[in-house]
Amino acid sequence: MQDATQILRTLGEPIVKEAFDDLFERRIPSPMAKKVLRRFSRRWTDYTRAALMVMACQAVGGDVKSVRSAAKGLVLAGGAFDLHDDIIDRSFVMSEKGMKSIQGMFGMEASLLAGDALMIEGLIQLSNMPGVPAKVASKAVRVIQDGLFELGSAEMEELRFIRNLDSTPRSYLRIVRMKGADVESYTRVGAIIGGGSEREIEALGTFGRCLGMICIIRDDIVDTFNDLVECRSRLTRESLPLPVLYSLKDERVRAMLRDFWAKPEQDQITDEELDQLIGMIHENKGFEKGQALINRYIGTAKDALGPIKNPEQFRMLFYR
Repeated sequence: MQDATQILRTLGEPIVKEAFDDLFERRIPSPMAKKVLRRFSRRWTDYTRAALMVMACQAVGGDVKSVRSAAKGLVLAGGAFDLHDDIIDRSFVMSEKGMKSIQGMFGMEASLLAGDALMIEGLIQLSNMPGVPAKVASKAVRVIQDGLFELGSAEMEELRFIRNLDSTPRSYLRIVRMKGADVESYTRVGAIIGGGSEREIEALGTFGRCLGMICIIRDDIVDTFNDLVECRSRLTRESLPLPVLYSLKDERVRAMLRDFWAKPEQDQITDEELDQLIGMIHENKGFEKGQALINRYIGTAKDALGPIKNPEQFRMLFYR
C-alpha cells in the first residue's frame, strides 16, 4: 500500500512535468532565460498542490482530466511566488547542505524575471480549461483570483513581522490563516471543476484552508528546531517563526535576538548561539504549543470531510 507521499507524487508529478513541458514549447528567445527556467524546473518537486486538485475532483466524482489545465496554471504560479519570495527573503542558500537557490546561482534579476515568466504561463493555462463549461471555469477563476490576492496580501502583511519584538502569536496566526488561502484554492477549485455540490465545495475549501495552515505551522517548527540555516534566516531576514513568537515574553530570548540583530552580517551568528536560543524556546514550550495547534487544525480538517463521498485519500494525509 502506498503511503501519503507516494500517492501525492503519483498524482501530482505528471501534472508538474506537463506544466513545464508546455512552458518550454513557448518561444523563449533568451538562452539565459531557458537555462534559469530549466534549472528551476528540475528542482521544483512540489507535487502536493496539483495532487490536491486531482483528489478534490475525484472526491466529488469528477473527471480528473478536466482539472489538469487549472492545476498546471497553479503549479506555475506557485513556482513564481516561490522565486519572488526568495528575493524578498534574500535567500541565497536553501539548506544546511549549502545548496544555492536560483537567486544564489543566477542573481536577483534573473530570478525575478524567471518568476514573471512562470506567472505568465500560469495565467495562460488558467485562461484555457478544455472541457470545462464557461460558467464553471469562470467560477474557478474567481476562486483562484481571490486566493492569490489573499495570499499576496498575507505576504505583504508578513513583512511587519521581520525583526519585530512586538509581534504576537495571535497576530501572526491571522497571517497564517490568510496564507492558507493558497491550499484552499486548490481543493476548492478541484471540487468546483469536478462538479461538486455547494456543500462539498465548502467542505473541501475548509479542509484546504486548514491543511494550508498546518503546513505553514509545521514549516515554522522545522525551521526553528531542525535546520540552522533556515533558523538563522528566519530570525534575521524573514518573519519570526511561531515557536519564537511564543517565547517573546522571555526577556532572555528578546535580549539574544537584539544581539543577533546588532551583528553586521547574518553569518556572524554562530551555531552555538543558535543552539542556546533554541534551548530557551524549548523551555518555553514553543514546540509543544505549535504541535498542539497543528493537532487542533487536523481535527477541524477531518471534521470538514463529513459531506464528502470519498474522503479517504484526504484522511490518509494525516496517517502516521
